[in-house]
Order: sequence, then C-alpha cells, then structure tokens
Amino acid sequence: MNNSLRLKISIGTGLILMLFFFLLGYYIVDSQKKLLEDSLYDNGNRIASLAARSCAEYLPRFSFFLIEDLAISIEQSPQIAFCEVFDKDGVSLLQSGNIVSKDHNVKNKPSYGENVMIVTRPIYNDNENIGRVEIGLKLDKVKKEIKEKTISLIVLFSSCMLCTIIALDAFFQRILITPLKLLANKTRKIARRKFVTVDVGSRMDEIGVLALNFNHMSRNLESLYKTLEVKVQERTSELENANQRLVKAISKSEAMAVEAAKGTVAKSQFLAAMSHEIRTPMNAILGMAEILANSELDSEQKRFVGILQESGEALLHLINEILDLSKIESGEISFENTDLDLDRIIGKAFKVTAHAGHGKGLELAYNINRDVPVLMMGDPSRLQQIFVNLIGNAIKFTERGFVVVETSLKHDTEFGLGNRMNIHFAIRDSGIGIEEDKVDAIFDRFTQADSSTTRKYGGTGLGLSICKSLCEAMGGKIWIESKKGFGTTVNLQIPFTKDPRGSAYRSPFRNKSILVIDDQDYSRQSFSVRLSSRAGKIDKAQNMEVGREFLSDSIKSGKPYDLVLIRDTIHGWNWQRTVSAVTDMNFPEEKIILLTTVGHDYIKNFAGAVHLSPPDLHTLEKSAKDIFNRKEKQAANEIDTIKSKAVPNNTKIRPLNILLVEDNKANCMLIELFFRDLPHTLHIANNGEEGFNRVQNEHFDMIFMDIEMPIMDGYECTRTIRTWENNTDITPCIIVALTAHALTEAKEKITDAGCDSFLTKPISKDKIVNTINELCKPMMS
Repeated sequence: MNNSLRLKISIGTGLILMLFFFLLGYYIVDSQKKLLEDSLYDNGNRIASLAARSCAEYLPRFSFFLIEDLAISIEQSPQIAFCEVFDKDGVSLLQSGNIVSKDHNVKNKPSYGENVMIVTRPIYNDNENIGRVEIGLKLDKVKKEIKEKTISLIVLFSSCMLCTIIALDAFFQRILITPLKLLANKTRKIARRKFVTVDVGSRMDEIGVLALNFNHMSRNLESLYKTLEVKVQERTSELENANQRLVKAISKSEAMAVEAAKGTVAKSQFLAAMSHEIRTPMNAILGMAEILANSELDSEQKRFVGILQESGEALLHLINEILDLSKIESGEISFENTDLDLDRIIGKAFKVTAHAGHGKGLELAYNINRDVPVLMMGDPSRLQQIFVNLIGNAIKFTERGFVVVETSLKHDTEFGLGNRMNIHFAIRDSGIGIEEDKVDAIFDRFTQADSSTTRKYGGTGLGLSICKSLCEAMGGKIWIESKKGFGTTVNLQIPFTKDPRGSAYRSPFRNKSILVIDDQDYSRQSFSVRLSSRAGKIDKAQNMEVGREFLSDSIKSGKPYDLVLIRDTIHGWNWQRTVSAVTDMNFPEEKIILLTTVGHDYIKNFAGAVHLSPPDLHTLEKSAKDIFNRKEKQAANEIDTIKSKAVPNNTKIRPLNILLVEDNKANCMLIELFFRDLPHTLHIANNGEEGFNRVQNEHFDMIFMDIEMPIMDGYECTRTIRTWENNTDITPCIIVALTAHALTEAKEKITDAGCDSFLTKPISKDKIVNTINELCKPMMS
C-alpha cells in the first residue's frame, strides 16, 4: 500500500492544498487584524483630539478638576484602558497631587504592553505646545475577534480541502489510476505468455497513446514468441547434433592426447637412443683425437687433430643443447635449491669463455653490488649454464670493446617480503647489436639476427632459447635491449631464496690491505667493489706510477700492503717488467697476484700467484691463504725435506685387475690405448652375458660396464652380478657404468641397478684415471 500511486497522488495533493489554504488563511487573518487595529486607532485618535482641544482651554486656567472629569469620562468607554494628560515637560498632571477631589482614586493608571495601543495627541494653546494627551486603547476585543475568525477559517478551509482532495482523487482514479492498473494487470498476463490487449475507449491523450503502444507491443511479442518457438526447436536440434559432434571430438581428442603422450614417451626414447647412438661413436672419435694429439705429430698434423677435436666438441655441445631443450619442453627438468655463491658462479662462467674474449683484446669484468647477499639458495649449475651461454654469445659477437656483467638487488614489492628476493643481471657488450625489429624473435629456436650471422659467427640459435626456458622455469624473466652497431644488453631477473643461516663466512681478506693496479677503468672499479665486501682496505691505482706511489707511502708508514693485484700487461708491458716495477720497491714477489689475459702457462719462475682475468673471489681467497700461510708452509716443507732425505720414498701404484664390458670395437680399442701406459691390466668382454661369466671365474677390482649391449645389457648384467655377489658372500666389485645417455632418468636407472658411479660418453683418459684413483685408491707407500 505504501507504494500505491493513488496514495502518493492523494498525499501530494493534500500537501499542496494544505500549503495553499494555509497561505490564504494567513493572508485573510492578517488583513482582518490590520483592519480592526486601524479602526480602533482612528477611534482613539478622534477621542484624543477632542480631549486635547478641551485641555487647551482648561490648562491655562488650571482647571485640573475639569481635566480629571474629562479623563474619567473618557475612561468610561469599554475600548479605553486609560487617559492621561502630561504637561510640556512630560509630567503627568492627573497623578501629581494637583487634584484633590474625592473621586480621584477612580482614575485608571497608565498601563503599557502588548494588549494596549497608545494614541498620543499634542495640546496647543495659541500655537504653543503646552502638553499632550495620551490614551491607551484595549486590544482584547480585537484579538478575540481575530481568534474567532481564524477558527472559522480553519473549519471552512479544512472542509474545502477535504472536498477538493476527494474530488481530485475521484478524478485521478478515473482518468489515470484505473487505466494504469489495467495496463499493469495486462502486463503481468503478457509476462505469463498471455498476449492480451487493453481497451481504454477513444482516449487520445497520453494514456490512450500508451494503451495503443501496449496493444502493438503485445501483438508483436506474440508474433515473435511464435517465431522464437520455431527457432528454439531448430536450435535445440542443432545443439543436440553439435553435442553429439562434441562428444565425438572429445573422444577423438582423448585418443589424440593418449597418442601425444605416447609420442612424448617415444620422443624421449628416441632422444635417449640418439644420444647413445651419437655419443658412442663420438667417444671413439674424441678419444682417438686425444691419443693422436699426445703422440708425435708435426705442426700440420696437430692442426688437423685440433680441428677434429674442436668439431667433435661442437657436435657434443649441440647434442647437449638439444637434450636440454627436450627436457625443458617435456617438463622433466628439475632444479636444485642449494647454497649458491654468485661471485663464484659468474667467475666460473668467465673462466670458460675468457680465452676467446682475451684473444680479441676485450675487457672482461663483472660487478656485484654490495647489497646483494654473498650466499643464497638456488640452482648453481643451471645458473652457470645460463651465464656461460650468454657471456659466450656476447664475446662471439663482439670484436672490440668490452663484455661485462652487472648484478644488483631488485627492490620491489613482489619479492621484497619474506625469504624471497629478486636479483637483476645485465650482460652488456659493445658488439654488433641487433636490429630493433628482430629483438623479439631472437629467442626463437634455431633463430639468429640474419643468415649472415650464422655464416660468419656460427651457432645454431638454440642457446638463447634454452636460456629463456631455464630462466622462466626458475620463475624469472629475460629480455634484450639492443641497437644495431651499438651493442647489446641481455637482462635477467631471477628470484632466489635467502639463506636462513646468514653468512658466517670469514674471508682471509678480512682486516687485510690490498692494492689493485689496473689501467682498465671498469675492471678496476668493479673488482674493487667486489673485493671491498670482504677486505679491510682497498686502494686503486689506474697506472703503475700511481701504484708505486701507494706502495712507497705504505712502506714509509710501516704498514705495507698485504697483497698487490696487478694486470700483467699493464701499459702493454710484459709480465716480467710489470713484476719488476713492484719488486723494485722492496715489495715481496710472493705477495703479488698477476691477473693475466692469456693464461699462466707462459709465466715461469714467478713466486706469486697467477689468475685468469676476471678472477672470482673464491679462487683469490685460496691463493691468499697460501700466501698468508707461506712461512708456516716453508717451515713445514723444510721438515718434510729432512724427513724425505732420511727416509726413502717407497710410494707405488698397486696394479688393478679391471674388466671392460663393451660391445663397440672402436671404444674397446680406445680404452685399451688409454690403458697402454697404465700399470693396470684390462680385460674385455663383448656383452653382458660374457662379462658375467668372467666375473664368476675371475676376480676384478673394477668393472667398466657399458649400458647398451646385445644379448644382456648393462642394467641386467649389473643386477645379475649384484645378486650373485649377495648369494655367494663375495665382496662387491666396484662397477662404473659407461653411458651415452645424458638424461636424468637414465642416470637414476643406472644407480638403481647397482652401479657405484657412471661416466658419460665421450670418455677421456683423465676421466678414467681419476675414477680409478677415486674409487679404488691404488696408491701405496
């Protein structure tokens, strides 16, 4: 009922009428009040004028009794409250004691207030003002009349307003409310799909137009509904058909998914097989090339063998990249979360690629901001793989200038909370750059900036794609900023976990003073920043002259430097001249560390340490420990020398009996050649079954077991040997698997079969010797 339109119209009409009648009544009452007050005032004014004329005759004669009688007679009127006569000074003549009549006390005293209207007239005698007459008129009668009229008007107006409201309600009910109710009822019927029309007569006003439009809408909706029913039936039939097709498509997609899964498994198996089939002959190729390189060859033959080794290594690198890409695609790649030292990882990456960069005369350096923690948690091997690839790419496409790596802590809200932090790496170079329209495509597989790049610099275009996949798999991102002819910057942003143990490491550089002499500005500055996080005092010299001044000042002050680090070819000098420039200042040679750009093989008879530039702090700290502890070592060496002279050295290598289970004749020949100058005896079995038979009849200290073999493969042979050893209580023999599989699951399968260790083909002589020494310990004293 509260939302009834009729009620709203009635209330609105009533409020409007109430306001109208209120204003009208107020106007009428106020007018009547003014009229009555004006009439009363005119009457009082006439009386006051008559009294003033009479007093004008009495006052000069001092006829106060006549004046009193006049005032009393005036007060007899019911409309008069009082009559008072004043002299020209305003002093009352009738209340001052001048009158001594007996009836004086019946005279009314003047009273003033809201119920009295005052009328004053002056008294003139010969045009001289000799006083005034003041009459008070009663307003009680006026107010009473006004009140009576107000009540009458309220009754009259209320009756009129009620009648008007009733009349207007009936009017609106007929011309507005009833037609609208009818339209509302018809609308509800249409909502229930009863398409009716409404009849409001011949009206052509707004209600009539609304009714016509309503009827038109109803007929149109009826037509549309009938058409819609037909279309719904058609669409329902189509949906049923589409649903049937969808069910078939789902069944087909499920079948395709099963086939895709089988394809993924087949792909992995194919890659594993290809890895084995390629690595097995590669093992023989690279192994034979290694043997040839160590034999007596002339310079041209050595060059041929070098090309053979480089080509084999390049092919092996390509195989590893394809396997990495495959593992990333299939989601089989796993990441470690272990201790990670960024300085050491980047330094190792530069060691792998530095020779190529220094060969071009490039400045190689890296900087780690002080706010980056020394230790954190992550996957060091995968991170180093990314850096080796990116730094190698930068060196490959840079002919002159620099290749630098900058590391900083990214302060943002995404990783700035908890134990997570975001590290930003920037690998910058001054190389050939990339055209802006080709930057986005540079991460595509088998893609380079243009075909001429591949012809000139080589490469497959897989490296950056692998870096991007590894970076994204670790939760980071990678992007490139480059301009043709102005170098390239590869940006990495990778999240790491903070090491909860903190950094309790105490560097041997602690409280030590170090002088860095380097004429390459960025290398000097960046290396000093890295070193300053661990050393006590760092001084930097941009040339030898400044360096010698620093040395001289430190010696004079009695606080010589603990270490001096110098670039070996500073000012284009050779290393001997560089070292002499420092030792001439009476600085010990053994406290000098040379930062070389070529390698240390050519540096002979040097008492200090030599490191490839840019050095990592871990390697430098090892050299620093040796230098700081050299006196103690020298004393210990002297004692050992005395002991060695007194006691002859009887250290020998214990010959071992070793079995090789391998079906490939080339690999058998290769490993036989490796053992040619070793004191161990090598036996060969051509398959797993033959190998097991020999193990049953002979004792072997170690078995090198190939995995892929006919008749009985390496897995089955190893399990058979382990079962036989358990049943016969024989001491287990050391078994090392020789596998061409580089996939993680293959390595896990090898360990599960019972192998103690494994070697991935291609295998070098050093790998075999190191494995024998590590597992069998053949050294005797």
